[in-house]
Amino acid sequence: MDASPPRDPPAAVQAGEAPAAYPAAPGDISPRDSREAALCDSASHPDWFYLGGLAILDVGGVAFGSSDTVKHASSVALRLTGPAAIGLVWGATVGGAWLALPKCSPHWVGESPREGTVRGSVPLAVSLALLAGATAPIITGIAVGPLPISWTTLESEMHLVAAGVAGFGGALLPYLLPPRTWAAARELEHLRFQVDGRGDPFIGYGGTF
Repeated sequence: MDASPPRDPPAAVQAGEAPAAYPAAPGDISPRDSREAALCDSASHPDWFYLGGLAILDVGGVAFGSSDTVKHASSVALRLTGPAAIGLVWGATVGGAWLALPKCSPHWVGESPREGTVRGSVPLAVSLALLAGATAPIITGIAVGPLPISWTTLESEMHLVAAGVAGFGGALLPYLLPPRTWAAARELEHLRFQVDGRGDPFIGYGGTF
């Protein structure tokens, strides 16, 4: 006969709430409640306003960087703001356009395993930043056209370097000001990243032989 004292009921039962019929499982592919359904619906359509804003910034950056006022300015620092502006808006377009695309499907809401998220966003973010940094000098060269003959060789080289560095940094800016799709997808992932009856969190290790 078990002489141990009875265990206290769960907090939900003590509060008079009905406990869940079963814990959430990794196989759940549908939104669990109205909050998740709203977030998934928000993340399932492209953020056209964000994409339109990026297009406007591209036009403004190219117009500024290719203007004769900037190309023939008396200050070298001011002349380098042209390629930097073009590289910045181009990088923001490369990085932000992907974030603004659909990130959820109402018929398939992913669930991370107990070990954590399998696919991270950092490698893709760095890859897009490298792509933007590599292509920004090309876009700048096309937009600006022939450089003034008064520019020195060093200044012409720095013209491309400034565009590349600005392009790399610009691709990371959308993560600070994310579009609606990415913000909703991250919040949905945060809601699902919790211990919901499948067991206590743990730390493990593995090896290959």
